[in-house]
Amino acid sequence: MSTPTPLPARNERSAPKFDPDFEEQLPIFFGEFEAAAKAAAIHNDPEKMKKEVLRYVDAKTMRFWRSLLTFKDDTKSWDEFKTEVLENYPDALQQTDATTADLDKVIETYRKSGISNSKELGKYHREF
Repeated sequence: MSTPTPLPARNERSAPKFDPDFEEQLPIFFGEFEAAAKAAAIHNDPEKMKKEVLRYVDAKTMRFWRSLLTFKDDTKSWDEFKTEVLENYPDALQQTDATTADLDKVIETYRKSGISNSKELGKYHREF
């Protein structure tokens, strides 16, 4: 059995990070946190998981997550808490499949502005 690795401090480079302005990245954040929690051997303790995830979010997000019923209820699992959190961030649950309308918008944007250097070309390619 390996020795648990402590969870990283919130400002450590390896710490999971969640920016509420980019809620579509919330599932990635939870995946990174769960990997760190497994390494720290707390993944089987839902109360500790719910408490420790708060160290990686800003104060406003922390207050909101603490207000959720699945956080307050000791009988609720980590997965139930995570599901409730995700349900409150609609962009986190949206499909990321692009439509032809999305493609048309990207093409139209770059048709107007053009591409004048490799940085803009890279940005166009990622958006396309």
